[in-house]
Amino acid sequence: MEILISVVAKIAEYTVVPIGRQASYLIFYKGNFKVLKDHVEDLEAARDVMIHSVERERGNGKEIEKNVLNWLEKVNEVIEKANCLQNDPRRFNVRCSASSFPNLVLRHQLSRKATKIAKDVLQVQGRGIFDQVGYLPPLDVVASFPTRDGEKYDTRESLKEDIVKALADPTSCNIGLYGLGGVGKTTLVEKVAQIAKQRKLFNNVVMTEVSKNPNIKLIQDEIADFLNLRFEETTILGRAQRLRQRIKMEKSILIILDNVWTKLDLKIVGIPFGKEHKSCKLLMTSRNQEVLLQMDVPKDFTFKVELMSENETWSLFQFMVGDVVKDRNLKGIPFQVAKKCAGLPLRVVTVAGAMKNKRDIQSWKNAFRQLQSYDDTDQMDAETYSALELSYNSLQSDEMRALFLLFASLSGNDVEYFLQVAMGLDILKHTVDDARNKLVTIIKSLEATCLLHEVKTDAKIHMHDFVRDFAISVARRDKHVFIRKQSDEKWPTKDFLKRCMQIVLYMHDELPQTIDCPNVKLFYLCNKNQSLEIPDTFFEGMRSLGALALTSLKLSSLPTSFRLLTGLQTLCLDHCILENMEAIEALQNLKILRLWKSSMIKLPKEIGRLIQLRMLDLSHSGIEVVPPNIISSLTKLEELYMGNTSINWDVNSTVQTENASIAELRKLPNLTALELQIREAWMLPRDLRLMFEKLERYKIAIGDVWDWSDIKDGTLKTLMLKLGTNIHLEHGIKALIKGVENLYLDDVGGIQNVLYQLNGEGFPFLKHLHVQNNANMKHIVDSKYKRNQIHVSFPILETLVLHSLKNLEHICHGQPSTTSFGNLSVIKVKNCIQLKYLFSYAVVKELSQISKIEVCQCNSMREIVFEDNNSSANNDITDEKIEFLLLRSLTLEHLETLDNFTSDYLTRLRSKEKHQGLEPYASTTPFFNAQVEFPYLDTLKLSSLLNLNQIWDDNHQSMCNLTSLIVDKCVGLKYLFPSTLVESFMNLKHLEISNCHMMEEIIAKKERNHALKEVWSINFKLAVQFLKLEKIILKDMNNLKTIWHHQFETLKILEVNNCKKIVVVFPSSVQNTYNELEKLEVTNCDLVEQIFELNLNENNSEEVMTQLKEVTLDGLLKLKKIWSGDPQGILSFQNLINVEVDSCASLEYLLPVSVATRCSHLKELYIRYCYNMKEIVAEENESSMNEAPIFEFNQLTTLWLFGSDKLSGFYAGNHTLLCPSLRKFSVTKCAKLNLFRTLSTKNSIFQDDKLSVSTKQPLFIAEEVIPNLEILRMAQADADMILQTQNSSALFSKMIWIGFSSYNTEDATFPYWFLENVHTLESLLVERSCFKKIFQDKGQICEKTHTQIKKLILHELPKLQHICEEGSHIDPVLEFLEWLDVDGCSSLTNLMPSSVTLNHLTQLEVTKCNGLKYLFTTSTARSLDKLTLLNIEDCNSLEEVVTGVENVDIAFVSLQILNLECLPSLIKFSSSKCFMKFPLLEEVIVRECPRMKIFSAGNISTPILRKVKIAENDSEWLWKGNLNDTIYNMFENKVCLFTTLLLV
Repeated sequence: MEILISVVAKIAEYTVVPIGRQASYLIFYKGNFKVLKDHVEDLEAARDVMIHSVERERGNGKEIEKNVLNWLEKVNEVIEKANCLQNDPRRFNVRCSASSFPNLVLRHQLSRKATKIAKDVLQVQGRGIFDQVGYLPPLDVVASFPTRDGEKYDTRESLKEDIVKALADPTSCNIGLYGLGGVGKTTLVEKVAQIAKQRKLFNNVVMTEVSKNPNIKLIQDEIADFLNLRFEETTILGRAQRLRQRIKMEKSILIILDNVWTKLDLKIVGIPFGKEHKSCKLLMTSRNQEVLLQMDVPKDFTFKVELMSENETWSLFQFMVGDVVKDRNLKGIPFQVAKKCAGLPLRVVTVAGAMKNKRDIQSWKNAFRQLQSYDDTDQMDAETYSALELSYNSLQSDEMRALFLLFASLSGNDVEYFLQVAMGLDILKHTVDDARNKLVTIIKSLEATCLLHEVKTDAKIHMHDFVRDFAISVARRDKHVFIRKQSDEKWPTKDFLKRCMQIVLYMHDELPQTIDCPNVKLFYLCNKNQSLEIPDTFFEGMRSLGALALTSLKLSSLPTSFRLLTGLQTLCLDHCILENMEAIEALQNLKILRLWKSSMIKLPKEIGRLIQLRMLDLSHSGIEVVPPNIISSLTKLEELYMGNTSINWDVNSTVQTENASIAELRKLPNLTALELQIREAWMLPRDLRLMFEKLERYKIAIGDVWDWSDIKDGTLKTLMLKLGTNIHLEHGIKALIKGVENLYLDDVGGIQNVLYQLNGEGFPFLKHLHVQNNANMKHIVDSKYKRNQIHVSFPILETLVLHSLKNLEHICHGQPSTTSFGNLSVIKVKNCIQLKYLFSYAVVKELSQISKIEVCQCNSMREIVFEDNNSSANNDITDEKIEFLLLRSLTLEHLETLDNFTSDYLTRLRSKEKHQGLEPYASTTPFFNAQVEFPYLDTLKLSSLLNLNQIWDDNHQSMCNLTSLIVDKCVGLKYLFPSTLVESFMNLKHLEISNCHMMEEIIAKKERNHALKEVWSINFKLAVQFLKLEKIILKDMNNLKTIWHHQFETLKILEVNNCKKIVVVFPSSVQNTYNELEKLEVTNCDLVEQIFELNLNENNSEEVMTQLKEVTLDGLLKLKKIWSGDPQGILSFQNLINVEVDSCASLEYLLPVSVATRCSHLKELYIRYCYNMKEIVAEENESSMNEAPIFEFNQLTTLWLFGSDKLSGFYAGNHTLLCPSLRKFSVTKCAKLNLFRTLSTKNSIFQDDKLSVSTKQPLFIAEEVIPNLEILRMAQADADMILQTQNSSALFSKMIWIGFSSYNTEDATFPYWFLENVHTLESLLVERSCFKKIFQDKGQICEKTHTQIKKLILHELPKLQHICEEGSHIDPVLEFLEWLDVDGCSSLTNLMPSSVTLNHLTQLEVTKCNGLKYLFTTSTARSLDKLTLLNIEDCNSLEEVVTGVENVDIAFVSLQILNLECLPSLIKFSSSKCFMKFPLLEEVIVRECPRMKIFSAGNISTPILRKVKIAENDSEWLWKGNLNDTIYNMFENKVCLFTTLLLV
């Protein structure tokens, strides 16, 4: 029964219940829809509540939870479904009505659907309960950084890339940037962070500013904010631990610590570092590199942010200030204002912001004036001043601040000079060496703060201009420093002078009798006027002086007031002519005496009484005599400098002479530094070992072959040796060798093996080794010699130079110790004719630091790297690699026998292939093969390698970083690159090829395989380019037929010289591939007929603009046209700025009209020796133009026309030529060209705008052009035309240079009117004329003229008899003459009257004046205080330069360069027995003066001069101790040579 019931129940469940449910849809139709409506209303209300919550959360800056947004989206969907159902129009068809029966099926469907949607509504509503609606998103520091797309500059871009590379480096942990305040460090790290985020280097980036006074809690909060961390801890240590835990959760994170002033304890902040969290990297900025180093930033990962370049400054300024700068009315002043911002971005942004909307020129001029005078603190913008003051106040000590201000006041001097002055001022104390070490430490610290530039090899100290101006303003304010740079500046008040502590004077014409400065400690006079006199009483009011520095004075005696300076500790007399120095003995507290480059024959005996002296500097002085016992009496002397002097030392200790002996040095117990130059080794005593062993610093040159300037690193212990004896006998010298750092060897006997025979223990301190002129030396290192020696040879050697070692067989013979050359970075080998290779493969493996290799004139060398049997034994060829990982520069020159860089790899490979039965690889053996790699080679020069046929194999990939390639005189090369290799030179920028006479093309069309051959011929234009190539130079190429290749599209500069087979520079096939070219120079190419061959039939959619700015064409004898046709519509050349055409004899015109009418940027135009040119501009098509063209050259400043006989006008037809900016206008030897017409002749000659038959249109209207000219050069006809203008003198208000030529009549008279009326004139040229005189004689001078000529040039005036008549005063026009150039004046018998003084003359050049027997009298010569250059050439009758009275002193106190060439009658510079002084003379050239036995009959002082050039190149020179002996030696050599020739 139970079973039956259960069965019936089950049947009812599956039948009755579904039937009832289905029936309910019909019965409860309205109810179901009512339920749906109610549920929807409830859901809508819930939705509104949630929307309000969402809006509230968003208002609080929160992001909405995704499930909330999804719910709202679902709500909207279900409500929309419900509304659609409720509004379904079919619902009207289910109702009961009198006329119809309800539609039960539809009623059932809709009711059932309503029930289902109601359930969905309830379900969605039930899900609308959330723990939180919104959340605070993590802060994105990168997104907050500003973006300025206009700011992209090369230096900053490369620096950014370097920093990003450092961040990506797996070995890096801490990276740092340092630079001046305001230089843009923060902006740079922000951009670096953006790049790092874009490249996904880090999961998270956070940034905080540390500041000068770090607030640890604030730093923690800022980092925590970016990590969405909320601290519950209240203590710093607790927060630090929590922050550390949170940072460690990040997979990778970059933390930027901006503006770090002092070392920050990362542990206290809570930043994990080092191994604690390797994926946490720190990027820090600071003003001080030392702070970064203290923060454990490796020095290699510290990056200095430099000031912006001038171009970058201008770009940023334009970007910030907007289009205002393009306003022509501002006349370039915005650029000058930007320039005054000195490259500091902070200042650029500040000034640009202030000038953004200023369009009136007055505002810009005022801004420029303010920036010009910002050395006053009131004028310097507050941001810049504040940034610098922070850095200054943060300096570590008073010493550092005092030195910083001193560096600014005396800017440009070297470290040693500042050491001497600082010791005199008691800024630095203790011993000289201690003071120097302290100074160097301070300089390094100031460099690290970027307040100083890095000190270079010249040891000069420099700083940025605005930093110096800031420092000077502080020095004036705090230290009462007075600096006077110009003679017209006013002296300060008496009250200021009484407070004044330092006085710095530049360029003074006159000094007061005395200055009352009781507190002054430093007086510094940098004088340019050799005639300046110091009054005897001048120093009476400066009795507190500690340091006194005087420069370029002629002191016949020291001022008597010197005796009052009893507290003086430092005295510097540089470039002075010194005579009576008796007053110096009163300076009993003097510690430092410097007589650098001063002229003085004999060291005053009074110096021997200065017993407190610690430093005596006689470097580069003219001292020849040092009396006995002066040096030995200076027992406290610590440092003695006598480098580059010619002192005559006593070598006979048994006989009393007037010369000291070097042996006196033994009596100086405190001597630790010595600089000494000795002409001969035998002058050196043999018992100086103990003295030498005490020296901590030295430069000692022994022998007459050394030039003191050869010493490259002045800080090292330097020894230069030419002994002429066996070095084993020189025990004192060997004591120096043990500690030497810089060693030069020349002709040292007894040495075949440098290492073991010179010092068997090796050279543990040697950094630079230079060996030359030794015929015995066979090895530098011979490890087979004394095999039991285990000492390291050269553990820290950096530079090795080997020159003219005729029997040198090996640099390393055998295998040296593994660390012998581990530090070697530079090797230079020249003229070692027995050397067959540079290094063996085994040695090369140890050269891990080599960066530069130069090998030259080694004519037995077969390979650079020799693979000996030991290194190649049992090695498979393919495994052998030679890697020069750090090599940056490789130069190989004049190596006639060189075959390969390394052993013949391919020869061995072919042998291997043949042995294995393979077909040999057919190819010319490349010089560099797959065996050798140079991954970072930057510069490669190959010259005169006669066996070179192929440089690389076709797939060579090892020079991808090469930027400069020079190939010269490699006569076997037929091409340089195979086309397949171009892409591997992706960084090549500079390419130079010359004298490769077999080369026909630069890039050979080679395909990688035969299948590509057809593709290559079709797609040549799509060839891979040199991506960075900017400059190509091609010279002396006999067979080169093609210059331009499609791969050169990035090129900016092309220079082509003497390429004999070039006919067209740019053929039409490469049209549109040279658009980026900016500078083009084509010279001495005999066959060139066209520069640009144009495809005039090519369908160009639009004209292409080229970037060509500079064009130089010279010596192109067959050039007829620059363009083959009119380029209009094809190429635009409107960017031309400078055009120069010279010696193009076939060129008919320069520019087609279409180009000339669009050259709005043209600034300079030069045309010389174009004999066939009739017009400068011509119409390309024969059809005449409808209207007269207008040529507007609004920026043209210079027009130079020379030697073009057929040139008759600018353009053949009627035209208008406008040159409103023309400043320099020179026309010479253009006989048919009329330069000017006047306003009065304009209408009479040219009527109805048509040219008369007989007259060509002159270039300009005189009244319109001349008032703007500064330089004018013209022939007689044009000068006469100017004189016809009304009010002629008013035209020359700006003229400073004028030239006259072609006054060819016998009675030609010089147009002296110009000298009387052109009052601004400074330079006068008179040439190719028949004037007998130019200037007024004594009787003709009626009144003083306002014109004062500074430069006078007289060329080819064969009838000129005198410049000024003998017995006459000089024409007032010439009173201030500074430069005189006389050439080809054969009738001139004397240069100037004997009574004339030339006090202002600085340069004198006399050439081809065969009537002159002398140049000056002694009285005139004594007036030449400012003469710096004297050049005399080809004067056949000249017997002497100076003549006149004897026994007088003549001092050429400023003369630096003296050139005597081709003077067959010259006997002496002066036959008078005068004492001639040349304190600054440093370059003398004497050539082809066969009668000259000695220089002068009297004594000569040339303190600086150390060589006389005897040829045009610098390599041939001679020096024999003094100028007279040197000239005599030259004469004797000529006599010997002449005698030998006669005998032959």
